[in-house]
This record gives sequence, C-alpha cells and structure tokens, in this order.
Amino acid sequence: MWEGRRLAVVMPARNESAHIAKALRSLPPEVDLIVVVDDGSTDGTTEVVEATDTTAERVVLQRGGQGVGAAVAMGFDHVMQVWGPDDLVAVMDGDAQMDAEDLLPLCRQVLSSQADVVKGNRLAHAEVRQSMPFLRRLANRGLAVLTTLASGRRVRDAQCGFIVARNEVLQRTKNDPVWAGYGYVNHRFIRWSRHGFRVVAHPVRPVYAEETSGIRPFRFFFSVGAMFVREHHARAFASLGSGRGPLALSAALLCYLAGWASVFAASIGTLAPSWLAVLPVSWALAHVLDRCVHAGGRARI
Repeated sequence: MWEGRRLAVVMPARNESAHIAKALRSLPPEVDLIVVVDDGSTDGTTEVVEATDTTAERVVLQRGGQGVGAAVAMGFDHVMQVWGPDDLVAVMDGDAQMDAEDLLPLCRQVLSSQADVVKGNRLAHAEVRQSMPFLRRLANRGLAVLTTLASGRRVRDAQCGFIVARNEVLQRTKNDPVWAGYGYVNHRFIRWSRHGFRVVAHPVRPVYAEETSGIRPFRFFFSVGAMFVREHHARAFASLGSGRGPLALSAALLCYLAGWASVFAASIGTLAPSWLAVLPVSWALAHVLDRCVHAGGRARI
C-alpha cells in the first residue's frame, strides 16, 4: 500500500531467467501485487519467478509469444478486474533495465501533478549520455518526433515503457485496440492523447547492461511508421467531431490531404516531381495548427 492506494507492477518477460529475479527483488515493499506475464519463454523464466521470494502478492500469467504490448495488455486486464479506479498500476520490464528506485517518485508525480499517467523520461536524467548509447538516443529522438506528430502532444522519450497510471485509465481504454509488439508504448501514448488523459513525464535513470535488443529495425520502423500514419489520421478525423478548435483542425486536415494529393499526383505524372515539395510544407503547417489545438495536453517534464 502506498499513500492509501494499492500499487501493482505489471512485468512482461520473455526469456529473462537471467535478470527477472533481480527485477523482482528490487521492488519496494509498498508494492502490493506483481503480475508477471511470461510471453512464451523457453528458458525457465516462470520457474525463476516462482522460486524468487517477494513481499508482494505474485501472479504469473502465460502468454504465447505475441509480443510485449500484448503481454502488458494481459497484465492490465488482470489488475482491472480486481482493483478500484484510483489504485495505481506500473509497468516495469523483466530485464531489470528499469531502476526500481524511480517507482515511488513516479507515483508521487501522479498525485502532485494530478496526472492520469506519469511516463518515465530517460533523456532528462543526468546520466543519459554515459548510460544510453548514442545511436539509441538518436533513434529515440526521431521516434519522439513521429509520436508527437501522431498524437498532437509533445513527448521527449517516446520509447520508455516505465509508466505509472491510475487504474481508471486502464478501465476507460479497455476496449481500445492493442498494439502487440514493441511499438505499444507509442500506440498507448497516442491513444491516451485521443482520450484526453493528462500525461506528464518524470526523469528516470537509464539502465543498460549486456542485454541485446530484440527489435528488428527495418520491420519495426516499417510497421510502427504505418501505425503512426494510421493513428494520426484517425485522430485528425475524430478531433473534428470533438467541438474543440474546429476551424483550426479542419484547416489542418486539408493541409494533410493536400500533402497526400501532391504525392499521388506526382506519382502518376499529373504534376512534376517538384510538387513533392508541397508535402513537407503542407504537413508542417498542419502540425502547427494541430498543436495549437492540443498544446494544453502535452507531456511535460
């Protein structure tokens, strides 16, 4: 129990037998429930979890290897069934690359900022240049730009999955589609934006050891990039019916469509290739208009 609220940690894991005991033992005593979702491990991860002593109640769920996003969603579903709307739910990966000392500060930020979700920001931590490899920082910043464009809200560390959310957020988004793979962090942030939840950011320590990333870069950027485009346009159309800034959002949508029209016309030879320059200009203008409407909900440090 923490500040009169129950605190759960959802911990997705796939072949993390070498690290998950450390991740479990590092959790503070204020954690009431640990939901480990074993996503098709073949190295005895579940056996290690069951052999590790914890002060909190522990549940192990089995998933068939559909991806980390699907595993997190399964853990959320379990907590939603048993807890109230103002209880807190955190996500911490089973690879021990999230510092458990940051968990309670994230919880405090939920209350002090009256946020619905607090999202970790490794790029704001003093140790980021020493701990996070340069190429990861560069890729992270690029994905943060794309996530900002798709969500209409500014986010700096788009790929950090260390979050604390009110259980109410999970209950209100339980019927949302689930992104099963590594892009689930971006997908959930975009969805939180569509629902109008208040999302704030808080510095967390970046932790890297000898683990290798399971992300396949080409497949990841292609699939997640397509998701960004789809979610962005879906949000743009949905925003028109919200009654919030209809003129600015209508103009933004026309600018987006003008960009697509220039690509189509140039590709079939109706317009010269030079007309492709319309795309970045029109989309930049659309983004400015979009952000003017949604600026009040941006994620902050």
